[in-house]
Amino acid sequence: MLKRLIPREYNFFESFDQAANHAVDAAKLLLKLTEHYEDADPIARELNGIEHDCDDVAHRTMEQLNKTFITPLDREDIHVMILRIDDVVDLTNAAANRMAYFGIQKPTQHSVNLAKQVVRGCEKLAQAVHGMHSSRNYEQVMHDCIAVHEVENAADDILHTALAELFATEKNAIEVIKWKDIYETMEKITDRLEDVANVLQGVIVKMS
Repeated sequence: MLKRLIPREYNFFESFDQAANHAVDAAKLLLKLTEHYEDADPIARELNGIEHDCDDVAHRTMEQLNKTFITPLDREDIHVMILRIDDVVDLTNAAANRMAYFGIQKPTQHSVNLAKQVVRGCEKLAQAVHGMHSSRNYEQVMHDCIAVHEVENAADDILHTALAELFATEKNAIEVIKWKDIYETMEKITDRLEDVANVLQGVIVKMS
């Protein structure tokens, strides 16, 4: 009877892991779509399924956050982390959908390069998130967060180069609009990755 009266502790770190792993899976599918555009439709549908799964993790985590009195991290940090990781997957899905359904001829090398940065950023973030299970891993988590910042900087550089080339060479205004939207959506993914890395670094500072 006593066990029934004591609520089971919710593992927020496990939810972070699940969401971050969904982000990695989504990023790999985005890269696959840029490299195998002939399979764009089925890849986009598969990625859409991952986006729904990540939404479920985020919703479940927010529900538990509202029910949990004592949390392992500040409530605001948990809130921001899970929503920003979900944003990463949402934006990755949006970028894939834009390429699949905008009727582009084929992905550009800039979009492939951006997708590669997204994969690297998601993998580093997943490592950082998993490292938060133990304070013994904090030093490595900080290194992984720095790598995420480097990814964001690299994506910025690719975006600037891609837009400069687009405006200089593309004469079709509709194509300019399509690719500007795609490039900027892909770069925003790395912005959200950096948001999560900032939260992780802040948590480590608080707990050190």
